[in-house]
Amino acid sequence: MSASHKVTVAPAITGELDLNHALHILPQNFQPWRPTILSYTASLFSTVVGFPLDSIKTRMQTHPFNGIYDCLTKTIRTEGVKGLFRGVTAPLLSTSFSKSLGVSLYTAAKPYAAALQHYTIQPIQSKDSDSSRKQKIILAINNAPVSFASGFAAGAGTSLFACPFEFTKLFQQLYVLMQAELNLNPRKMPKTTFQVARQIRRCEGMLGLYSGYKFHLLRDALGSGLYFSIYETSKILIDAFSGGANAVIPGTTIPMSTLSITLAGAMSGIFSWVLVFPIDTVKSLTQRDITSNIIRELARKPPKPLLMRKLTFPTRQMYRGLSVSVTRSVITSVAFFGCFEYLMKHIA
Repeated sequence: MSASHKVTVAPAITGELDLNHALHILPQNFQPWRPTILSYTASLFSTVVGFPLDSIKTRMQTHPFNGIYDCLTKTIRTEGVKGLFRGVTAPLLSTSFSKSLGVSLYTAAKPYAAALQHYTIQPIQSKDSDSSRKQKIILAINNAPVSFASGFAAGAGTSLFACPFEFTKLFQQLYVLMQAELNLNPRKMPKTTFQVARQIRRCEGMLGLYSGYKFHLLRDALGSGLYFSIYETSKILIDAFSGGANAVIPGTTIPMSTLSITLAGAMSGIFSWVLVFPIDTVKSLTQRDITSNIIRELARKPPKPLLMRKLTFPTRQMYRGLSVSVTRSVITSVAFFGCFEYLMKHIA
């Protein structure tokens, strides 16, 4: 495609700063890191909101509960409400930082992805007079592959950092179930994130922290690509068919942008997880096998042979816990994008 035929794609940062309603102005030294700081803050919020559902999802993927309610009630009955937040420390450190890092990498990668496609990045016009509906539809179509490529690169990059933390989180979510199966003395079980990581390293070596990494890498790369591309494309299209970002919901004073962020965030959460969920299940089962052998070693029982798990055509069993995972993904996506775009608009 020649330079004379370049088309535009949306910028990576979708929030538009409103200096007239700024809640806080960051010091000048922090301005280059503004998207990273704000995305980390939004990530902390969404992680806390969605963690109980993540805990239920992991338990259902790896143990035969009879549905969400059965998993929830048994967890609360045997471990209390705190059981739903077991292992939350690692995600607060890693998931929040990973999502923040992912936004930063996505923002940095998008100009390069656009350049490879010979696209020009321009802001989405907020007034109908500035941009016709047809132009916004074309913008959404052009933007989708660039957003996917940028998100794919961002997900692949963050997976290298996130995998050890996610494994320690899974260990903490499952060890109560497994110690009951093996009749293990609880006093011998590592409790904190650091103790769990040290135990994994002691039993499996440093590479043990990256157990199931190939599945983690594939899940995060594909998931992140779908997550960002679906969000941005949906948001542009919703704005195009609803009168623009500055319009209001009929009969209310609520900005239409609030609805577009909510719907786009929900759609990105639903479709990205539905498509990568079988990969996540294989990853969880691979890490579950390693966790089982570590706990068996602590119980002074012989390890079991590890299954060489691989991706196959998705089966119904690979979607155990999908409903709770999709619910969690919708909640956390709406919470993250809603909080992030609000902060991008009001924190200068």
